[in-house]
Amino acid sequence: MMQMSTLSSSLRLASAVAAAALMAACASPEPTLHTLSLRNEAPAPDARFQRAFRLSGVRVPDRLDKPQIVLRTSDSEVQALEQQRWAAPFGAELRDALSANLAGALSAVDVGGGVVPAGVPLYRIAADMRSYDARPGQNVTALVTWRVTRDAATQAQGSATALTCQNTLTVPASAGVDAVVASTQQLVQQWSQQIAQSVLGLESHAAMPAWCR
Repeated sequence: MMQMSTLSSSLRLASAVAAAALMAACASPEPTLHTLSLRNEAPAPDARFQRAFRLSGVRVPDRLDKPQIVLRTSDSEVQALEQQRWAAPFGAELRDALSANLAGALSAVDVGGGVVPAGVPLYRIAADMRSYDARPGQNVTALVTWRVTRDAATQAQGSATALTCQNTLTVPASAGVDAVVASTQQLVQQWSQQIAQSVLGLESHAAMPAWCR
C-alpha cells in the first residue's frame, strides 16, 4: 500500500511539473518597450531658467492612445502590435518627450501645477496630434496643432498674447519597428523645435512662423 501511495504521489508531482512546463512554454514573451524621450543631459545644478511653461496633456486620436505601437499597413488598415509597445500610452509618451525637448530648447522648466520661478515669463502650451501614420519602409507623418499663450502677469503691454499653430510633419522611415520609433522621435523633435520657435516669436515680437497665426 505504501508503495502504491508513493507511486501515486510521484505521478501527481510529475504531472504538475509537466503542466507548469507546458504553461511556461505557451506563455507569451514579455513585450519590447520603446520610448519617445531621448536621453538628455541634466542641467547644471546652478543653471538659471530663462522661462517657465505649463504643457497640458497631449491629445491624440483614441485609436492611437494606447501602449501598443500602431502601424499603417494599407490605406484602409492599421495594425496594433502586442509585442512592440510604448513605455506608456502614446499621448503620455508624447507629452513627456515634448516637455523634455522644450525644457532644453528654451532653457526653461515645466512647472506643471507648481510655483513659477520668480522673474521669468510663463507660457501655457496646449498640443494635439490630430493624426499619425507610421508606414515602415516609407515614412512617419503627423498632423499637429498647438497653442502658446503668455501668462498675463508677465505679458508686455501691447504685444501679442497667444499663437495658434498647425503643421504637417513627415520623416522618412526604414523598414522595421525600431526604424519607425527612431523616425517618430525625430518627428517629435521637429515638433518641439517649432513650438519653441513659436514661444520665442511671441516673446521677441519677431515675424511669426508660417505655420502660426
